[in-house]
Amino acid sequence: MGCLLAAIVTLPAAAGEAPPAADWQLAGRLGLLQFIVVPEASARDRAYYERIIDTVCSDDTASCFLRFFTNASGVAMSFPLPDAVLAEPTVMFQRSAKHRTEQFQWSCRLGLAESACF
Repeated sequence: MGCLLAAIVTLPAAAGEAPPAADWQLAGRLGLLQFIVVPEASARDRAYYERIIDTVCSDDTASCFLRFFTNASGVAMSFPLPDAVLAEPTVMFQRSAKHRTEQFQWSCRLGLAESACF
């Protein structure tokens, strides 16, 4: 089995601004599915996720599947994700180019579900 490397991803800066410090991490990929770890302080901020989604899924015509987690225990990141991180899901985002659908869903553990949660 090949080794997947973690990558630190930064959000793009506005023209003339220095780029912000990386505050989320692309921990790994499994096919089209991407696993992203966000800071606990931003875990309940939908606008924060929308900015990441706009960056990672910039091609509106392509499928994009994201799973977001926090790492409150501060365990060393690896991929596959450690159990401590897998126990802290926050958001599931899916965009299917084939079905022309998009879904943003909160984890039930956050208590923010607008309708259904996972």
